[in-house]
Amino acid sequence: MKTADTPQVEGWKKRLVGRFDSRPESLIPALQYIQESAGYLPREAMTAVAEYLRVPHSKVFGVASFYSLFHMKPRGRHQITVCRGTACHVRGSARLLTDLEKMLGIQSGGTTADMLFSLESVACFGSCALAPVVVKDKVYGRQTSASVKNLVETIRASSTGGAAAKARSQGERRSRPGKGGKKAASYRRALTAART
Repeated sequence: MKTADTPQVEGWKKRLVGRFDSRPESLIPALQYIQESAGYLPREAMTAVAEYLRVPHSKVFGVASFYSLFHMKPRGRHQITVCRGTACHVRGSARLLTDLEKMLGIQSGGTTADMLFSLESVACFGSCALAPVVVKDKVYGRQTSASVKNLVETIRASSTGGAAAKARSQGERRSRPGKGGKKAASYRRALTAART
């Protein structure tokens, strides 16, 4: 069924031409391209895919809604995912998810109004030895309420570009020795003494 083409649909069609053959086998690669380009699958882009590949709109929507890598709504610049598998659940991932929802002011599956964060949960990452696990570009294992708060604050500080926030964050990190901090300082002093 042909729909009235809007400028957005035509724009997406032009982007598809030359990148993909106009055949049904190009459906998933075309959706991946759109997801990468727009950060999600806009309705107009899915219409363009259906018309360009000559497949029913229902097929495009069915594929897009089946695979979890595709998103129908705009997502935040930073996706934070909390594992809800058995090992993570037993070790407190429900509390981490609740804490993140409160910190960000959104529910799991939502995106902050400033488009900075999206929050989601998944059944299992397969990193059970590191439970509870939170993922943001990489796997963060053995998370606590304090560590996820620090993760969010670090992302916010780096995203706002505020020099004062960065300096404060770096100053706080320098002022608390952390695990092995005294040993590291002692090691540096020993190296300096050995050089002289």
